[in-house]
Amino acid sequence: MLHPLRTLPILLVLFIILPASAQKKGYEPGYIITMDGDTLQGQIKDRSPDPFVDLYSKIRFIPEGKRSRDKYGPWEIRGYGSGGREYESVRFREESSFFTLRYYTDAQAPRTFLRVIRKDGPLTYYHKEFIYDDNFELDFFPLIHREGEEEMVRVTQGILGLKRERLMEYFQDCEALVAALSKKELKEAGEVYDFYLEACMPHSEDGFFADTLEGRWDIDLRPTPDADPYTQEFRVTQISGNTFQGYFYGSPLEGARLNRNWDELFFAFTTRDQNFEYYHSGYMRDGELYGVSYCPGREFVQPWTGVRK
Repeated sequence: MLHPLRTLPILLVLFIILPASAQKKGYEPGYIITMDGDTLQGQIKDRSPDPFVDLYSKIRFIPEGKRSRDKYGPWEIRGYGSGGREYESVRFREESSFFTLRYYTDAQAPRTFLRVIRKDGPLTYYHKEFIYDDNFELDFFPLIHREGEEEMVRVTQGILGLKRERLMEYFQDCEALVAALSKKELKEAGEVYDFYLEACMPHSEDGFFADTLEGRWDIDLRPTPDADPYTQEFRVTQISGNTFQGYFYGSPLEGARLNRNWDELFFAFTTRDQNFEYYHSGYMRDGELYGVSYCPGREFVQPWTGVRK
């Protein structure tokens, strides 16, 4: 039998550990993207667990290295990721006219979280999640949105399949897709999305969408022009308007911005390690990147070039 005094350290450890573990019950590793474009790592909880599922109007977030919980609605952050799912804060409203629903992203619409399934250049494939008929069952409907347009299109109508007439109206500028829908050659939302990407969007010679920063790049950081190549990955995972997210040299991008007002696409962002902050800027020309990185703390300026991986 343990002496009461010997059990005291064990009880103290349990007292410290149990609240911390209980605090994170139902949470998953994830991140939020602030309105400034910064990515903050931590633990996320955005719904109640089975069997009585409820989607929270504000997600719960525990910042990395802290115990305090914060709550964020879609009007307070740009988006978040949790459990392998990605969500974007989108201005979204439904409009009903003669028993027909339309979906818009205009500036006056309130914000909501939409799940990002795919994002390729100016085309995005979303899921609008909801609780079905108040029976705590999670459901969704698919939406496709083209960058620069106020309207997005709902792709399916439940068990009735594709909303073909509505899709043909939305993508009327793509004759090949309209023909494929008319002939009922496409049956799934993903097929419509892929068909439009392949047949109706301009591609560069290497197969990527022209004039987009999105994707993976090999950045050559050789210290002098005659040195051997030294490459690190620059990855742009998501573009929303004139902001973007991703990673460079293994660090998340912060404050990333685009400038589309010139012949070339200009961009800038910052990264940081344990000791220093780094400032990066550059532009795209003929499908390649040209940039420079500056670190005041390390007193260096590093020019670099990049090509798609």
